[in-house]
Amino acid sequence: MPPPPSGKQPPPRRPSSATGTAAAGVPRRTGAVPAARPAPARPRPAPAISKLIAQSGPASGQEFALEGDELVIGRAADNPVSIPDTSVSRKHALVRKTAEGWAVSDLGSGNGTMLNGEAVADETTLSDGDVITLGDTELRYSGAGGGSASAGEAAEERPSGGSRRPPVRTARTGGGAIERSTGRGRPVRTSRMAEDPEEAKKKRRKIFLIVGGSLVLIMALLVGWKAIDNKRQLARRAAEMQGREHLAAMADLFKEAKGLVRQGKWAEAKARLEEMQAEDPDYESRQVENYLKIADAEIPNQSLLASANEAIAKGELGRAAGELARVKTTTQEAALRTAKDALDAKATEKMAEARGLLAFASDLAKMEQLKALCEDILQVRVDDREASELKKTAETSIYRIKNPTVAPPPPDTPWLEVSQRFKNGDSSGALSLAQACANKFAQCRTFEANIKDFEAKSKRLEELSENELIALYDLDKKIAGGQSSELSRPVRTQLVSKLFVKASQAKTTGNWPRAIELARKVQQADSGHVGAQALINEGRSQAREAYLRGYQLRESSPDEAIRLFKDVMNMTPPDDETHQKAKSRVAELQRN
Repeated sequence: MPPPPSGKQPPPRRPSSATGTAAAGVPRRTGAVPAARPAPARPRPAPAISKLIAQSGPASGQEFALEGDELVIGRAADNPVSIPDTSVSRKHALVRKTAEGWAVSDLGSGNGTMLNGEAVADETTLSDGDVITLGDTELRYSGAGGGSASAGEAAEERPSGGSRRPPVRTARTGGGAIERSTGRGRPVRTSRMAEDPEEAKKKRRKIFLIVGGSLVLIMALLVGWKAIDNKRQLARRAAEMQGREHLAAMADLFKEAKGLVRQGKWAEAKARLEEMQAEDPDYESRQVENYLKIADAEIPNQSLLASANEAIAKGELGRAAGELARVKTTTQEAALRTAKDALDAKATEKMAEARGLLAFASDLAKMEQLKALCEDILQVRVDDREASELKKTAETSIYRIKNPTVAPPPPDTPWLEVSQRFKNGDSSGALSLAQACANKFAQCRTFEANIKDFEAKSKRLEELSENELIALYDLDKKIAGGQSSELSRPVRTQLVSKLFVKASQAKTTGNWPRAIELARKVQQADSGHVGAQALINEGRSQAREAYLRGYQLRESSPDEAIRLFKDVMNMTPPDDETHQKAKSRVAELQRN
């Protein structure tokens, strides 16, 4: 073959086979291709942990690792997953590890639990990316191994050995192109070396512009999405803040309403509760409705109590008693008791005022005032004996003043007229007559002193002792000529009250002789006193029992028998048969 022309390279021969290649000067490889050295093993990353990621709500951005067997989600601070959201119940939902993975279930929460927008009725297994909604909070579930591995990690996971890709073989061709062998004998042709540089440059510029424009568009989209997301977050935070402010305002209103309830101010409390209902019908609706029902029942009671207290302050006892009688069973028992105590105290005050009017028995206006006072007192104390007696005295004096029938006494015995007028209840008229004849007659002077003493002591009956009342009662009979006057009724009422209390006390202690003695004094002041008569009858029965005990002891213990017989004599009147028998036994035992 002749040599090629100077400066020119002969075109390379295209080998037709492996032997041809060797003949063209390419060294021939013999034997198997040596195996590639295995890459050193890289450490595996730590196994991923399933978790819940808060996407919205007060805990937005927080992550909660799912560890253990089960975790409670709720508003309470002691929950493993604590969400400070007022729309989340204290114990809202439960996530539990099962054989299929983590599962979620609702714990009977107020607002319910949603999974991917659907209510959770039963326990439901979670998948990676599922969104759990609890009130205003959204939690995204990220399962272990839920993300995609990197290309390097995927390459590490692929098994090595017989499936390893064979090396690529290259060879020059006659056109300047490069041939790449895939290891399977089929060459792949590429035109990288034959491509025009200008065209390649334009192509790269075009790719750069496309990539740059895409990046700018992506950045613009990201900025726009971020702005929208920020706006959404701001709106959500504003709504949450508004919700918290609303709940705080409602809580303050409810607290104020309950405070008014505790003070018994039901009308004001009802106004606050109705304001709450108008503002937010769903806020604590059951409690608010319950309080409103109670308020509807208590407001009338409160009105009656206010009216009664006003009447008590004005001294209108009858009206006050009527208002209090209309008050039904109420939560305002303390206020009701206070009003009743005030009414009783006012009645006592009126009673003292009525006693002071007794000294003006000849004054028609005073007697009419006394009658009205007693009638008012009797509306509060229906069975008050003293008020009844004072009312009768007032009515008698009014009738006597309006219908005078007493004939003038003889001129030589004016003190008889003084006694008669006092007996009829005209203390002032009797005193005037006594003063008129005091210079001439000693009897008139005595009557004048006695009447003044009686009037002075009658004004302070409640302060007098038992003996002082008895003395005043005797003084009344002395002025009235041996009989009790109309003016002695309050004295007798006060005396009877004190004597009967002491008689009852003596009976309680077993001192029957003293009890009977006092009961007899009560009968002397008030012959129709039922309690005194019952006590005397019971005393007679006790006297008969004491007589029988004494009779049994007359031989074995004569001294004790004598004491018992004397008790019988003290417990019975002298004309009583048991009294006479006891007296005979005492005389008989004393002789022996």
